[in-house]
Amino acid sequence: MKRTKFGHNYYYILTIDELKNGNFRGKNVVIEGIVEDKPKIEFLPMELPSYRATFHISGLKIEFSGTPNVGKGETVKVYGRFVGDGIIAKAIETERVLYVTEE
Repeated sequence: MKRTKFGHNYYYILTIDELKNGNFRGKNVVIEGIVEDKPKIEFLPMELPSYRATFHISGLKIEFSGTPNVGKGETVKVYGRFVGDGIIAKAIETERVLYVTEE
């Protein structure tokens, strides 16, 4: 398995099929794919106001704590933790911008 270092962590570089077929639940992974739908941006007005963006890549749900400027049809690279049905993203990389959440 190939890995890459991003920030303070190492991430397994996987294809969507490897992620779906492998035993990577709870592991840090990086995938590349095309945003399938319009990202949904939610405002969460709790104690610490924040935003959450949700979209899908090949049926995998991607959640990101923030408001990345990505749209349907755009190719993105997602770094995060695989939780079984999706990825909790720590970073989203586009051709133009790198969005990162705090760890």
